[in-house]
Amino acid sequence: MDTGSTVVTRMLNCLPLLFGSPGSKREKASAVAARLGLAWMLERLPRRPCLLVFNYHRIAEQGNNPYDPGLIEASPDQFDEQMRILKKHYALAELAEVQELVDHPERIRHCRVLVTLDDGYRDNHDVAFPILRSHGIKATFFLATGFVGTNRVPWWDQLAYLVRRTEKRTLRLHYPRELTCDIHERSRFAVLETLLSLYKCEKTPDPERFLCGVAEACGVTRPREASERLFMTWEDARSLVKGGMSIGSHTHDHELLAKLSREEQLHQCRLSREIIAREVGLEVDAMAYPVGSRSSFSDVTLGCLRETGYRTAFSYYGGVNASSKAIPRYDVNRISVGGASSRFRMRTAVAVVTARDLW
Repeated sequence: MDTGSTVVTRMLNCLPLLFGSPGSKREKASAVAARLGLAWMLERLPRRPCLLVFNYHRIAEQGNNPYDPGLIEASPDQFDEQMRILKKHYALAELAEVQELVDHPERIRHCRVLVTLDDGYRDNHDVAFPILRSHGIKATFFLATGFVGTNRVPWWDQLAYLVRRTEKRTLRLHYPRELTCDIHERSRFAVLETLLSLYKCEKTPDPERFLCGVAEACGVTRPREASERLFMTWEDARSLVKGGMSIGSHTHDHELLAKLSREEQLHQCRLSREIIAREVGLEVDAMAYPVGSRSSFSDVTLGCLRETGYRTAFSYYGGVNASSKAIPRYDVNRISVGGASSRFRMRTAVAVVTARDLW
């Protein structure tokens, strides 16, 4: 890294220290950096050869959404602005090209950027797809095949619905351990984050029992099916492919693979490929791990991926894929997206100058 980029990056990393709570620091610092022209400056500095992968889940307005608000990472206007930034300033890549670069990181001569979307929500097709096409960006959509074309409500949205609808001031859980959550003292969002973490924890081996316990504690009936379809249809998926987008697997039921037996993991990996091949006519060889944390997949998972014919798998705990070292084919790093477009612009600019996710 040259001296100029080092000095600028250190200066930028000091900006958030001037602002309030941790949740607002980066947003406020990004707004100030934008007014000072620092994003413009960073976008003109030499860039490190790296692979930067952004991931979204839902593109929608928060509105009266009764489900998990944390999955709505951008409004339609924000997503449009973020895609405009990427198209104007960076070299966009498609999935096939990224897979080649993962196999041969020495071929990464400059920064390449890939856009991905997980889960297959209906708004991915209805909202994100037209915006991507308007900018000429070919994104990758990872589909949880067990939800496509159904009215199923996934476990994370069930938890959000229960917490947001309960009239109880205090939730008392008995599984996987005794726990009391005071909604009066904590925000509902904070309580939801606690419950989501508990669901994902390896110490919660029976997710169905956990969901039933949360529903009982909340005094609310679990929403196993929605009145309106939350996820895209197979016709929507075929439309994505015809429009130049790529499709990948997100397993069948979106359960954390590391918590399943080897046989169950093989089933999830194989079934999703078979269904996509039947419905879309594609032999997909890329997967995005459900949840995507380091603990959500294991060495057993990697063996299952090899056995079922996957070439690449994407994680979701952050990080930039640098060309200076080998990129694990079953652990390609992705960065989450959230907040205002000013932060998105700063985060991208800093990442490509430093080859690190610092903002």
